[in-house]
Amino acid sequence: MGLLFFLVTILMFPNTSDAQFGSCSEYGVMAYESGGYCRCMSGYVMGEGVLGGSYCVSEDQACKDQYGYNARASYTGGCECRSGYVFGTNMFGDEQCVDADNVCSEKYGYGSEYDSLSGSCDCRYGYVWGDNGQCITDDQACKDQLGIHSRHTYGDQCKCSSGYIIGSNGKCSYGDTVCRSDHGIYASYDSLSNKCECDNGYTFDDDLQCVKKHNSAYFTLLDISLDGDELIIESQNDFQKYLIEFGTGCWDYAIETYEQASVVVNMGTDFSIDLFDTLVLPNHDQNCSILSVDWTNEYTFEDEVIETYVYTPPVQEYTPAPIPTYTQEPASAEETADTEQIKVEEDNNENIFDDVSGTENEQVDQESVSEEIYYPNEQEEPPRFKEGLIGRFVSFIKSLF
Repeated sequence: MGLLFFLVTILMFPNTSDAQFGSCSEYGVMAYESGGYCRCMSGYVMGEGVLGGSYCVSEDQACKDQYGYNARASYTGGCECRSGYVFGTNMFGDEQCVDADNVCSEKYGYGSEYDSLSGSCDCRYGYVWGDNGQCITDDQACKDQLGIHSRHTYGDQCKCSSGYIIGSNGKCSYGDTVCRSDHGIYASYDSLSNKCECDNGYTFDDDLQCVKKHNSAYFTLLDISLDGDELIIESQNDFQKYLIEFGTGCWDYAIETYEQASVVVNMGTDFSIDLFDTLVLPNHDQNCSILSVDWTNEYTFEDEVIETYVYTPPVQEYTPAPIPTYTQEPASAEETADTEQIKVEEDNNENIFDDVSGTENEQVDQESVSEEIYYPNEQEEPPRFKEGLIGRFVSFIKSLF
């Protein structure tokens, strides 16, 4: 073996003499003299021997002696650390080839590791670069971004924990609180759909606020009145018929197209047709308020008769005044005797005061007519006709004689 090594040395360094070789032996068998200096053969460098002092050692050994067991010679003539190791400092402060993962962990946190392909530190699986330049867990990154009520999900996405959603502040907040802040006090968070919903009996309006739900139902338009202001409609649910009067907003030409077809009634928050509910014509985008509503059993309006008015001037009928009733009371025996005597005297004196008695008789007749009128409703009886006539006649006779 020694002979073989000697022959190789002679072939590689033909100008080297035995004396020359022997003079550098203190530096090891791999040393030789050249130009008055001892040099190490190719692949070796002057290093430190086991017992100390200079000695020709391999380049790898020289690197190990300087940077530790995990060092090796590079093709460029320097030293490098083998895969998985990088230059660092040991516990004594000496520069050594140390575990790259340890170096990355010390510099970027426990979640950091060495990537031999890129030759740099990177975050291991389940860790990401945080805002502070350290490798932190995926969940911690989500918490830093969305708050403590967040977590990491598949696909490198951050998601709020159950019952929480992202609020206006960009953080995961309690779902009910966020929903009520955005949609009113009648909103709550639905964890199944992961969105805000209105409470039972409420619905979103145009401003996305939860308001009382307006119930709608389909009705069949059975008939239209001649004046076009009233309708008979029938519920398609319970088949109850209603007679309704509607206001402006629905045009006659449109309503006529719905006869025996479906219309919609918005019944507000209840399930019955009331005053000021809304009639909707879905195909024409028209709606109008209901002004009155009554139950009915009729399917159609009765044939309406157009009334015609003929002016008849009033006729004034003449009603004659009631004819007064005259009642003659029967005369007593004395009055009858006096009357017969007066008749005898009248016959005797007829020629004497014929002219005078004519005038006087007219006056007496007028006065007697007024005296013998019978008033059945008066308490006092009227004066007797005969007594008055006889008294006046006796007074007249006496005035003549």
